[in-house]
Amino acid sequence: MNETMLLSNTTLASQQQLTLGNVDYFVIVVMLLISSGIGLYFRFSGGKQKTTQEFFLAGRTMSVFPVAFSIMASGNSAITYLGVPSDMYVYGTHFAFIILGNTAGALAAGFLFLPVFFCTNASTTYEYLEKRFGRVLRIICSLSFSIQAILYIAVVLYAPALALSAVTSLSIWTSVISVGVVCTFYCTLGGMKAVLWTDVFQATLMYGGMIIMVIKGSSDVGGFQTVISRSIEGGRLLVPGFFIDFTTRYTFFNIFIYGFVTTLSAYGASQMQVQRLLTVSTLKKAQWALFASLPCTFVFHIVNCFTGLVLYAYFYHCDPQAADNKITKPDQLLPYFSMISLGQYPGVAGLCICGMLSAALSTMSSMVNSLSTVTVEDFMKPVCAMKGLGEERTAFVAKMITLCYGTIGLLLTYIVASFGNVLQASTIVYGLVAGPTLGVFLLGVLTARTNEKGAIIGLLCSISVTAWISFGSASTNIAHPKLPVSTDGCFANQSFMSNITPSVPKEYSSLESFSTMPTFMPVTSSVEEDSQDHIFPLYKISYMWFSPIGVMITVILGYCCSYLFGKPTVFEDNLLNPIVYKMKMRSSKEKENVELTTICPLTNGVNLKGEHSVR
Repeated sequence: MNETMLLSNTTLASQQQLTLGNVDYFVIVVMLLISSGIGLYFRFSGGKQKTTQEFFLAGRTMSVFPVAFSIMASGNSAITYLGVPSDMYVYGTHFAFIILGNTAGALAAGFLFLPVFFCTNASTTYEYLEKRFGRVLRIICSLSFSIQAILYIAVVLYAPALALSAVTSLSIWTSVISVGVVCTFYCTLGGMKAVLWTDVFQATLMYGGMIIMVIKGSSDVGGFQTVISRSIEGGRLLVPGFFIDFTTRYTFFNIFIYGFVTTLSAYGASQMQVQRLLTVSTLKKAQWALFASLPCTFVFHIVNCFTGLVLYAYFYHCDPQAADNKITKPDQLLPYFSMISLGQYPGVAGLCICGMLSAALSTMSSMVNSLSTVTVEDFMKPVCAMKGLGEERTAFVAKMITLCYGTIGLLLTYIVASFGNVLQASTIVYGLVAGPTLGVFLLGVLTARTNEKGAIIGLLCSISVTAWISFGSASTNIAHPKLPVSTDGCFANQSFMSNITPSVPKEYSSLESFSTMPTFMPVTSSVEEDSQDHIFPLYKISYMWFSPIGVMITVILGYCCSYLFGKPTVFEDNLLNPIVYKMKMRSSKEKENVELTTICPLTNGVNLKGEHSVR
């Protein structure tokens, strides 16, 4: 497609309401019906969800394939689906390098945490904390996870619905209610098996929608070579700097550490992802599922990042945020592009919208199922009143709890829509708990000296500090410098120019022309750099350091306070990482009297623990 046609399409899109056709709506409805049908199928097949083991962990009979795809799908929410391309558009390819930290974090989790979880035969990650430290710490971490997950459900539902409604005829509440109701339906009926297999279906749609947009967008601008050349000319193909700066948004060190810590937390301390890995029968299968998900995640991430470059190449001559008053945020660019480029083909735009909705479905279903598991296993089962219930009745209670959480998610979405600042607060709350909680689990599997009092002090102090930094940083509204965008093409058509009022700051009203590039307009920060001197230094720290700071505070304070308050906790040998345990025993004076012969269950006969408790 030549430049004239691209400009006319953008102009036409700005002068009319972008609407989905009947075929597009039909495709979306079919996607929702198939997802519901999967839940209905598993309600009446296999174990029929009659026990909590079946409902929460699929009877530990799942194969590697669906678990691997589910990990990829649930780990990439609709916020990621829409946010990564927009980040490429605004900041360039810096964020693409996070996949290196993600991969390292997943590999570390596979060898550091999974052997311990399988050896203890835990249903939730927080059950391990009770065995290692005590009941109080288990309750604190379970409650923290529950609060952040409930809040994040609303974010996962509302954020993509808001972006879609701005540029399509799909209203906010049509998206929210349809996704919320369908997700709650198949989670309640089909349990974990339905969640895993719907994730496989939804992952296929996520891949398909993204690939279609890449191919069509590249074709529109003249091919992949044009995408790359325009990205180079516009300064989007970037490698993050190899230096340490806590206030810079993107450096290689910041990105790698952030990716490593968040992924290690997801697969080592978060119930949402660990629960998937516990649905297979052995440690070896769980590790294979985790490692098999890495290529799937890597490919999806690269395609997602390249989609951002396609968006930039497509809007190379005219930034939609300057040309179209319907585009107010970068995360609206992807659905806007799908309507402009693919809207002329019946059903294709709807298929791309399905990919975006599927990302929301997979993440919400993971949250709802994990919340139900934590509520039953960590809060209800230990209570005496639950001990008299049979397995079938307990499973029924679990289904009702799942239904309640789905409903609560919908109600919270309405609150988020009414009070916009809750959206940012919910996102912050979800992120700030990850680092401190990971620190507790690291203390558990790597140290024998840490006790419950020390771990609790470290955790609470860490959450307090990270909350202080996170909310303080958000309140300053510091926006990091963004890459320039072009507005030349917006003014090529005089009739079009008369219909819009481009948001060009006065200081950029006189734009310099380049012979080989269009005119670029930098996007200014919310708080100018010369006015940031009065801001408290910690509030200037990049958000990528919030979780790592939380981990460090928990580990350092938790370990040190354990020496000051109480004696080492007495616990079973298999609650330490097997490698750490063996190293400890080899360095002990008693190592000659200890034989590492006890076989841990569910690990294919791998020796994981000794005969004596560690003190």
